[in-house]
Amino acid sequence: MKRFLYIVLAALCLAGCELIPDEERYKPVDSHTGTRCHVLLEFTGFRCVNCPAASELAQNLQQTYRGQLYVVALHPASNPFTQGKYDYTCPAADSIYQWMGGDASTPFPAGNVDMKPYEGEWFANSSEWPTMVYEAMNETEIANPDQLKTSYWLVEDSVLGVQAMPDGVNDHYYHRHVLRGVWDEEAAIVVPEGCRREYLSILKLYIDTKDKHIVQAYETTLDIGTHH
Repeated sequence: MKRFLYIVLAALCLAGCELIPDEERYKPVDSHTGTRCHVLLEFTGFRCVNCPAASELAQNLQQTYRGQLYVVALHPASNPFTQGKYDYTCPAADSIYQWMGGDASTPFPAGNVDMKPYEGEWFANSSEWPTMVYEAMNETEIANPDQLKTSYWLVEDSVLGVQAMPDGVNDHYYHRHVLRGVWDEEAAIVVPEGCRREYLSILKLYIDTKDKHIVQAYETTLDIGTHH
């Protein structure tokens, strides 16, 4: 694998969160260009009143580092912020969450970049996300191609549902970049019932089998002709 090159962006834009038009939602990135792409894992839940502001911050970061940063929202079932009448969870989200040491006492919103600890902690408060992402862009990591595996993450954008807000409950809230499942082979991907295919995409991740860190990522649209 070629050495990754890094592009450092100094300022964070403050553009508001909005629904992305269909023609702009998915822009595939060539995994062979050498551009390092990172993943911000956003641990969230519909009962967390501070999570919407964190989600907006995550979208702003993705726009700032457009083409180099992807956001995936994980709703882990083992955290009470996701439990109740409404369900945006998936087993893969909970598996990742528990692997990182998350449990019922982990405060939300919480974030992680590339499935790596930050300053000795797996979960960081949203106030630390800009620094985490910025520092990730400056990493000089060389991956060993002999210890990489490929993982496919199915993500659904703009999931209309319910969200607790600081001033009440929003029953017309769009949950962004919701993880729907993880597979080791693209051909094995199964679209869960109720997902809208036009809002689905796949993150193809290269993961270091030694430490489980994400070393590269790129996004493609779902080929609905070959997936079920």
